[in-house]
Formats: sequence, C-alpha cells, structure tokens
Amino acid sequence: MNRTPPQRRVFRDGWGDPDVLEWYASIVRVPPEPPSIDLIPGKARLVEGLVETDLTFESPALHLPEASRTARVRMISPDPQPERVCLLMAAWNEHGYRARSKLARLLAADGIATVILENPFYGDRRTDPSDDRPLATVADFGVMGRAAVVEGMALLTHFHREGYDTGVGGYSMGGNIAAFVGALVDFPTAIAPVAASHSPAPPFLHGVMRESLAWDALGGHNADTEHRLQEFFASATVLDHEPPPHTAAAVLVAGTIDGFVPTSAVLALHRHWPGSHMEWVRAGHASLLWRHKDRMARAAVAAFERLDAPSRSET
Repeated sequence: MNRTPPQRRVFRDGWGDPDVLEWYASIVRVPPEPPSIDLIPGKARLVEGLVETDLTFESPALHLPEASRTARVRMISPDPQPERVCLLMAAWNEHGYRARSKLARLLAADGIATVILENPFYGDRRTDPSDDRPLATVADFGVMGRAAVVEGMALLTHFHREGYDTGVGGYSMGGNIAAFVGALVDFPTAIAPVAASHSPAPPFLHGVMRESLAWDALGGHNADTEHRLQEFFASATVLDHEPPPHTAAAVLVAGTIDGFVPTSAVLALHRHWPGSHMEWVRAGHASLLWRHKDRMARAAVAAFERLDAPSRSET
C-alpha cells in the first residue's frame, strides 16, 4: 500500500467540489426516504442453468455525473423464480458483476435470487471507461456512498412491494453499505454484511488503506488533515441509526486477521444490533473473499432463516 504510485493513490485529486462536500455534511446523518423507481428489464437469457436479466433505472440520487445517472442491475435467478431475493452491494473498486455472480450461483442453490447493483462511478457508470480507480476525490466518495444507499433502498423497496422476501449483503465496503440499506428500510429484511465496518472511518484511517491515501493532495499527512478526514468518514456510521427489529436476525461474518477492517469496527456494528449473530473466520481481508465464499453465501441464507424465526435465541 505504501508503494502505491501517485496516479493510483486514493483521492489523488484531493477533496473535490467544496459545495458537494458541504451538501454531504448536511445530509449524511439524515436517513433517505426510499424513492420509487421504474425498473426497465432487458432480455432474459439462460446462463449455466440460471436466468440472467439486466435491468436499468434512472437513479434518484443527487450530484451524480451524467455517466452514472442510469443505474445498472443484474438479476440472477433459478427458474422458476423464488420468493426470496438478495441484493448484493459492491466492494471497494469493484467493477461489473463477475465477483458477485459467483455468490449468486451459491445462493441460487438455496433458492434465492440475487440482484447485483453496479455502483455509481464504477464499471459502465464511470465517467472515464479507462479509469480503473474512478473515485478521484473525497467528494466523489461521499456522492457514491450516499447514492449506493439510496439506490439500494429503492431496489429493496421495489422488490418488497412486488411481494418478495428481501435480503441485502455485501463484502467490505459493500457490507458497510448493505448494513446502511438493511437498517434504514422500514420492512423486515435479512442482512448479511461480510468484513464490514460500521463506518468508512476505521478502514480508511486505522487499517492499511491509510497508507494508500494521496496525503499530499489532501493537504499533507498531518494532524489537521487526519482530523478533517476523521470528521468526514465518521459522519457516516450505522451506529447513528436506531436499529429496527429485523437487525436482530442479521448475520455478520469477519476475518480474525483482517488488516483492512479492524475487528473493533465489526464488533461495534454487531453490538449495535442486539440479537445479531457474529461469525469469525480465521482469515485476512482478501482470503475471506477468495477462500470462503461458501461462508459468505451461508450467512445470507442464515439471515433469511433467522428472519423467518425471530424467536431463536442464537446470538
């Protein structure tokens, strides 16, 4: 991380638009209302025995660049379509659907359809298709995070109104956003965050990612810059939101030797959701994703089961 070249460092263009930063500070602690969306489906196709359908909708989120305003979604489902659908949110710098499609196939074996949202600024929603590190400023990160939460809530609400039992999960940053989405909707939802902090602050400022930040572009690696970053990142935390009853059914998974997400940040989320189940895997951040996809899929399945049986005393 420390050897990351300047052009690939995180927030290489600094803080970004001050008006956007001011807007973000004014709304970050205010839960968004899930807006209605009009999902436009493409042609369904059969891929290795599962039905894949690409869908789009106009994002209701604010301050998105033109290239990000059309939200892109892939639904992967057994045939016939099951009653359960799980939304999977994107990890840091995750372009496209490939990684989450592997999880979707594991979930399909348990009769769960998967919806995969491509985050703003990523994949086909990049302003520059050749840029594989598209979040150039802190302001961009704030816009992306808020938009992902708004779009995720809109998707869950859509499928809930269509009569599905809904769930949400994700890995790393995707797990953090899934925690926001799942805790902010007002209907029962299975939640399965993996390697997820309660806030972006611990991974960026207390994990190894701090070594890859473009400190010079942000004002220098000094106490004032660290304090400003801490204020920005810590302003977005699931701990600020009263947990709804369905968070007691959540299943969290994390690695015991994760250098990116401190265990204290995972435990804070677990403790904020009384009754939630915490599973520890002897793994690092990357090895949890590479070698334990089955554990990640089982967590989502277990969250649905716990949601269906709220009287269970397992914690």
